[in-house]
Amino acid sequence: MFFNPDPTKQAQEVIFSRKKKKVKHPDIFFNNSSVVQSQSQKHLGMFLDTKLDFSEHFRNMLNKVNKTIGLLRKLRYSLPRSALITIYKSFIRPHIDYGDIVYDQAYNESFHQKLELIQYNASLAITGAIRGSSRDKLYQELGLESLKNRRWYRKLTTFYKILTDKSPSYLFNLIPINNSHYTTRFADNIPPFKTKHDFFKNTFFPSAIKEWNILEASIRNAESTAVFKKKILSMIRPIPNSVFNSHHPDGIILLTRLRLGFSHLREHKFRHNFLDTLNPICSCGQDIETTSHFLLNCPQYSNIRTTFLNKIKGIKSDIIEKSKADLTNILLFGDISLSAEINTFILNSTIGFLLESNRFEEPLS
Repeated sequence: MFFNPDPTKQAQEVIFSRKKKKVKHPDIFFNNSSVVQSQSQKHLGMFLDTKLDFSEHFRNMLNKVNKTIGLLRKLRYSLPRSALITIYKSFIRPHIDYGDIVYDQAYNESFHQKLELIQYNASLAITGAIRGSSRDKLYQELGLESLKNRRWYRKLTTFYKILTDKSPSYLFNLIPINNSHYTTRFADNIPPFKTKHDFFKNTFFPSAIKEWNILEASIRNAESTAVFKKKILSMIRPIPNSVFNSHHPDGIILLTRLRLGFSHLREHKFRHNFLDTLNPICSCGQDIETTSHFLLNCPQYSNIRTTFLNKIKGIKSDIIEKSKADLTNILLFGDISLSAEINTFILNSTIGFLLESNRFEEPLS
């Protein structure tokens, strides 16, 4: 074996071992220079550490994405939501996706929670939602699948490609042979790997085979990679809540907080255990300060509410006649049965009411 090292760089070695008791390895010399033992090395964009738990890779990836998430917070006041989501998908999520089928720990919930926090923080930065807002509602708002589900999707897509000869044959040769009478590769379940330790169980092939065997046959037998991806994504990716091209940064933030059920309103603060909110009763004293009460009933905003609802009535009169729950929902989310223009008008009118009420100006404490 011939080497042509860079003479300006110190030769290094990484000893991969998960033994609790470290083994003393003899020193290695190369071109009469000692080879230094290192705890990790970067190869093809991934940090390989001595225990192969990818902790170094995770830390470096986290440092990169946190810088861009901070930028999202600044940009949300000048860019529409669609542009912010594009920035996230183009400049933040690819760092998380890179090598995910290798570094993923499929059944380690603590690992999933740490990684999920990245996308949660990015979602807060995009929307201006309050920390503590429901993660599921936040992802629904933006149309983002969880990172855990995304790694599951990407792992199964890679496995589908291996089974259908769209990957190098040596990967297919690693899969246990199915001795059943079925003739097609994936008409039946694939024999699972025998695993003694959680570390191996969490790796690609054992976890991918386990998840593959759970899939419905109609998905496993998809005629192409594109069809397979579409079927998997339909299971995990929520349809986003639209803002119908409304571009009023401060107003969209307030609207989103009401959609998520976490805002300055007393019912929201009481539910999230704010110290300054001992009960959910509105300051008007007539009812609990829910979103519906604030938008439709609180007497403190009667004058501006009349103008607000008259605007809605002027563009679509039957909306005002709907039930309280349905009307509240339309004012916050629009109605897909209506045109985009009407929905934009409704959301802009709601935003105008929120801003004019001055209800959301004091700092949360």
